[in-house]
Amino acid sequence: MTIMYLPYRRWLALVLCLAAPAAQAQLTLQEAITRALDDNPQLQVFPLRQKAAEAQRESANLRPGYTLGIEAENLAGSGELSGTDKAEYSLSIGSVIELGGKRSARTALADTRYAQIALEREIAALDLIAAVTQDFVTLLSLQQQIAVEERALQLANEALAVVSQLADKGAAPDADRFRAKAQQAQVKLNLEALKAEYSAEKLALATLWGAGEAQFEYVSGDLFANPAPDDFPILWRRVESSPGLAILASEQRMAEAELALVRSQSSANVGWRLGVRRDQFSGDSGLIASMDIPLFSGGRNRDEERAARAQLESQAYRRQGARLALRRGLYRAWKTYQQSQLATSSLRADVIPALKSAQDHTRRAYEQGRYRYTDWVAVQKELLDAQRRLIREATSALHHQTLIEQLTATPLSEESRHDQ
Repeated sequence: MTIMYLPYRRWLALVLCLAAPAAQAQLTLQEAITRALDDNPQLQVFPLRQKAAEAQRESANLRPGYTLGIEAENLAGSGELSGTDKAEYSLSIGSVIELGGKRSARTALADTRYAQIALEREIAALDLIAAVTQDFVTLLSLQQQIAVEERALQLANEALAVVSQLADKGAAPDADRFRAKAQQAQVKLNLEALKAEYSAEKLALATLWGAGEAQFEYVSGDLFANPAPDDFPILWRRVESSPGLAILASEQRMAEAELALVRSQSSANVGWRLGVRRDQFSGDSGLIASMDIPLFSGGRNRDEERAARAQLESQAYRRQGARLALRRGLYRAWKTYQQSQLATSSLRADVIPALKSAQDHTRRAYEQGRYRYTDWVAVQKELLDAQRRLIREATSALHHQTLIEQLTATPLSEESRHDQ
């Protein structure tokens, strides 16, 4: 099945940002998005909806049909009219003349519905890409968290070995050994919990393309690659031309088309009939013609017209409210992205290198008997906490980058746009 890949191309910058060369049993973001766009069940319904809308559009453009009338009079009566000798037979063809622009109003409404389905399909594709990207980023984050916990387990094992060696020599109390064993056990629990969560998230991602199991081991990408965002006014201009607001404009056009169709119903159709009548007794034939003109039809449609007008007016307020909600959500995502990006840079450049130096210093000092075990453990904890926070901030940045690109339907920065 062919899916509209325009949203996918708009997200190419994010794909290039996250995707690295794939190895065996590894999944890239580009591969995940392609699978989802091709196989997600929710997208399969749109071609069928468009076929139905196309059929409705063709039906709306049809002219009124014709009717064939056959009529017999003075048939099987009483007296002179008994039997069929004096019967009169009429054969006619008729139709209606549509007034008030009914056909054009029907066609305009059908065209609007067809166009709206195309917009809904693009929005659904964007939402799916966002869902895939969010899950993909979550897996990248969990991989990094598992790596940190594996490093924490390595540090716990090293600490236990050092403490045990010193305790055997009488240079450290046995309590330090017990605390080191407890720390080792807790790190193992954390590691197993993260692995279980990682397995569940892999299946969650695979279900987005209809798979019953995750046929990959790892995801490939860079969690810490965050492009500098454009200014908020630039991002908002993209939102104003995005499918999110286009669908609101389409809904208003549909309300206008529905009002036009209701107005057209105020003008009654004129029925006509043309045919031939034959007198069975005399054998003569004559032309017959008739017209049906409904009376007072305009007043019967006033309530429906008022309802359609109210629907149109309310649609304008709904559109205004949706624009405000989009602007609020975009601004919050933009500010959070900036803050997470700043925190990521600071942690990587300043905090973590300093804590690594402090950790090495306190270990040597503990082995020399100048620091207590609690001093060493405290520095290790600070280092691990900083690394965990780095992952949280980088994950937050990518999640909000995904949200921004979903709202704008474009890559985050102009530089990324020009790189496509």
